[in-house]
Amino acid sequence: ESPIPASSEPITIILIGTSGGAQVALGASQYLDQWLSAEILMISIGGVFSGTDGFNSIDQMYHLYGRRDWIEDLGAILFASRWPSTVGSPFNQAKRQGDYTAQVIGSQAHDGNEGYFGLAPQPDGTTPLDATVQAVNQLPIWP
Repeated sequence: ESPIPASSEPITIILIGTSGGAQVALGASQYLDQWLSAEILMISIGGVFSGTDGFNSIDQMYHLYGRRDWIEDLGAILFASRWPSTVGSPFNQAKRQGDYTAQVIGSQAHDGNEGYFGLAPQPDGTTPLDATVQAVNQLPIWP
């Protein structure tokens, strides 16, 4: 039974996780899916995640990453459930069904002044944070 009262209106939940927080959000989505009748969307910003937890619970995942983020690459290397040869994994099923989208959003590193939330001035006068916010705002999830 849900610890949260039912809503008479449709609910969309947007989870946002960065680095290992993407894995935490995917894990939490399993409980939210059990408790709520809601559409669950996930935004990963440089997330490091396996390909099992949460992919059967979320409706759509947007994985945003920077070209200089080598830490984000670790998830695809370390977790067999993310390998293309593991065709039956929840991650690969979501990918095949169009429920997973990955997008390069700039030249961000994983963290620091050049990371997703960094404030280092770029040649065009913007910051890595500006590029991250712009990419999130351009996702097709906002009314």
